[in-house]
Amino acid sequence: MNIAVCEDNQEEAEWLCDMIRCWALQNKLQADIIPFADAASFSFALEDQSFDALFLDIKMPGEDGVSLAKRLREQSCDIPIVFVTGEREYMMEGYEVEAIHYLLKPIDKNKVSFCLDRIYEKNHRQEPFILIQKENTTVKLLQREIYLIEVFSHTLEFTTRKGTFQALSSMKEVQEQLLPEWFIRCHRGILVNLLYVYFIEKNHLTLADEKNGFYRKVPVSRRLYTEVNNAFIQFYKEIR
Repeated sequence: MNIAVCEDNQEEAEWLCDMIRCWALQNKLQADIIPFADAASFSFALEDQSFDALFLDIKMPGEDGVSLAKRLREQSCDIPIVFVTGEREYMMEGYEVEAIHYLLKPIDKNKVSFCLDRIYEKNHRQEPFILIQKENTTVKLLQREIYLIEVFSHTLEFTTRKGTFQALSSMKEVQEQLLPEWFIRCHRGILVNLLYVYFIEKNHLTLADEKNGFYRKVPVSRRLYTEVNNAFIQFYKEIR
């Protein structure tokens, strides 16, 4: 694995690199770990080589980590990003660029290992998807790209990054194929992807994908509010 550590504090960069080396040794993996003192030097290196992961400090001289992450995503670079910072206020920025995790300083070794385990698993398994059918047509939808699923009469409508698709299926059949940690029912006949839930209020939630210009208010039933809100909180506890 090629792993980049973009951190302007040399002592903290060395400490993080050491933790990554320990993880690689414990898992009997070859890891080339390259430190960068700022966003500019990392961007320059990225022109000639690829990386399997980026541990990215948020506050750096010059271009900050959030700006660099957004620029990478705008360039369709899907490198797994782990934000490293001493402040909690940037959690939503991590969400917007689909960061794998959000590490608070002082960095915990076990949390670094957890991040690397997730990245390694992600790089070595097939992206979760479902197959939907309508008449004689079969469509493969990546679960990460589904915003929400709604029931209309006997038809399901999938709103995704690549457009809207209909399928002749039941919500129960589809829900059995979906990752339960990502999808939750918020109203009768509506499933939402927690990856895109921006905030929740008593009677509705907002889905947002800033990168692709998607925003949508979705109703939340009074009966399901507590369950949805707890799932939302737990989801973001898992990515910190």
